[in-house]
Amino acid sequence: MAGFRRYLIRRLLLLGFVLWCILTIMFALFQLLPGDPTSMFVDSNFSQEMIERQKQLWGLADPVWLQYLRYLRNMLLFDFGQSFFQNEPVREIMVDKMVNTTLMIVPALIVSVIAGTIVGAVAGWRRGGPFERLTVGTSLFLHSAPSFVVGILALMVFSYQLQWLPPGGMVSLGGPESAWEMLVSRDFWTHLALPCLVLVSREITGPILLLRSSMLEVKGSDFLDILRAKGLPERAIVVHATRNALLPLVTYIAVMTAMLFQGQVLLEIIFSWPGVGRELVQALNDLDYPVAQAALYVMALVTLLLNLVADLLYGVIDPRVTYE
Repeated sequence: MAGFRRYLIRRLLLLGFVLWCILTIMFALFQLLPGDPTSMFVDSNFSQEMIERQKQLWGLADPVWLQYLRYLRNMLLFDFGQSFFQNEPVREIMVDKMVNTTLMIVPALIVSVIAGTIVGAVAGWRRGGPFERLTVGTSLFLHSAPSFVVGILALMVFSYQLQWLPPGGMVSLGGPESAWEMLVSRDFWTHLALPCLVLVSREITGPILLLRSSMLEVKGSDFLDILRAKGLPERAIVVHATRNALLPLVTYIAVMTAMLFQGQVLLEIIFSWPGVGRELVQALNDLDYPVAQAALYVMALVTLLLNLVADLLYGVIDPRVTYE
């Protein structure tokens, strides 16, 4: 227990250091970005005094070191301030966009894990057969295909050519607004189908390849021979083998979720999905520094926390792992 406590403290300190580095790099990048946020509002009727007053209102006229310290404090307190252009608290904007992103990636994650586990386990158990060769080849192809290319092709085929699914957005104009109303709405699931399938086409490859590899290791274990000696049917033996092969997948799910959360930026743009990634791109185009910084911070924090959960979870579920 003492070893785990020391390991946890070390990991938390390392997480804090990495987070500080990320925040510092973000601050430096936004300082070096060309352009001035006030230029989006300035026209020939603005006097220099009015421009300076606007900069003071936004804190842009303060010394850089003071902006940096205030920036670190606000980020740690999740006080992202007010959006320059939407005139809303950035925290409320981020919560709304995170809910939208979660509504897109969670169904894709569930489908990828369940289907990938079944297909990967069968492929690993039937090593050398046509099913395994087809599965591995298809998985490698899908994993190497850029998601934005697959998204554009899916949009062209299923939305514009066949017209089976809507081309973008979360709901149709005048559709449900709250998350619960969308979850029980057929219109929402129709809009979700295409981006979800594009995500699944890539993310399912991880569980498939991981379970296949893990199943190959478990397949030669002695406990399977004992189960056969007891007279268990082949299907029951496959289930027992799959349970033991699931160990690496449990921790991979946390990493997979982080990858999904930060890797959906292009898909949100392609499918006009109002999530965190699309909001980040829009904020960068508008020089809306508070929103852009908050979006990058949230994505980085989610990634770091889920990687920490994966490391800790592996030690919990595998008794062979020690922290001494």
